[in-house]
Amino acid sequence: MIDIGRCYYTTIHSQTLSTDGRFLFCGSNFGEIFVFSVERITASSNGTEATPMELDILPTIPVQTLPVTDRCPIYSMAFHKDFLIVGLNGEICGFQWSSKSGSIGKKAWTVKLPAPPESADMSEVNYMWLTHGDDRLYAGCGDNVLYCVSLEDGRVCREFHGHTDYIHCVTGCSNKLATASEDGSILLWDSRQKNSYAKIEPHKKPALQRSEFGRWQGTVAMTEDWLVCGGGPRFSLWHLRSLDCTADFDFPDRVHVSGFVDDLIYAGGDYPKFYQYNFNGDVTAEIPTSGSSVYSVALQTEPYRFLSIAGASAQVDVCTNFSYRDIILNTCVKPR
Repeated sequence: MIDIGRCYYTTIHSQTLSTDGRFLFCGSNFGEIFVFSVERITASSNGTEATPMELDILPTIPVQTLPVTDRCPIYSMAFHKDFLIVGLNGEICGFQWSSKSGSIGKKAWTVKLPAPPESADMSEVNYMWLTHGDDRLYAGCGDNVLYCVSLEDGRVCREFHGHTDYIHCVTGCSNKLATASEDGSILLWDSRQKNSYAKIEPHKKPALQRSEFGRWQGTVAMTEDWLVCGGGPRFSLWHLRSLDCTADFDFPDRVHVSGFVDDLIYAGGDYPKFYQYNFNGDVTAEIPTSGSSVYSVALQTEPYRFLSIAGASAQVDVCTNFSYRDIILNTCVKPR
């Protein structure tokens, strides 16, 4: 069955993958979470055909659709052990996950974030980044604050203040953290300290300025040595030790997502193509997307090579070789 209204008006804000890499979760602007089987998707892209008995569970159709809330979109998601973690307005919720049945269970816990003192409205949890070594979750929020949450006891154990506008993105590597904000800056943090130790402001570099798109920073990704960021200014590569900009990339519009994979750099945003570049700034792949904008990416290399691209569409584009689109998932189609 096809929900026609949802087909035209669905936006996928967030995605994540289960710890074992077997399931994909997509969160929508309608407060729903769609679950897909990565195993079935990759088998389908390799040419394996479904039998008549399997038609109700085609790989392009969600194996489960969970209505979470009608109050806000599913802004962000992460996965930890047997819990799907969901970022909403002013709270982070954990839902029990059963890998055996491939289904999301009841809400198991909730972490309430501090309310902004100047507003009665709760701030949205725009982005979450998880460290697996010490079970810490970092949440970048609409109140300009980066929160560190202990997943052992649900306690907010640290707040990072420094941005003057809301945080779009959070990433990290070892003890280093980076946040991208609407205020136009990338702040670098040591996870053990409350104050940032460095600031990158791409809009102040003439070569990166794009005044028609603004100064905001919508995405940041990092390795031990490198950082990429983008938003309004040109998408750019920075060396972390020197904080020098070493390359910029020819992305045609605003940038919302970025990252590193296979010694390459990827980016997506307000343009119906997903780009990959080498470190010199040359385009190595252009992948057409179903939506006019890309807002989220889920990526893994093991146990399956899998890249899913989602945004301003009810469809999710999947690439198993990271160079071209193999299959398109449909969130508005329900099993019969």
